[in-house]
Amino acid sequence: MGACPCPHCLLPKASFDLLGLARDMQDRLTNLRTYSLAGVAVAHDFIYTYGSTVDSLRVQTALGEGSWLPTMVRLLSE
Repeated sequence: MGACPCPHCLLPKASFDLLGLARDMQDRLTNLRTYSLAGVAVAHDFIYTYGSTVDSLRVQTALGEGSWLPTMVRLLSE
């Protein structure tokens, strides 16, 4: 489980004791997760082009604090 397990917001595990409180809802609205394709693409390149491991410092720095995974899905056109 990453530092921010919620797929919709950047609520850290340290704030789980606030779940259900008014402050919790306010924090979730102010810390909405936005997709970071640029960071994921850089991490993907580190892994597949330069041979870095998934848990390397370079990959973790590229993914940042959002608990992102270096996975990209591409749709093939028919």
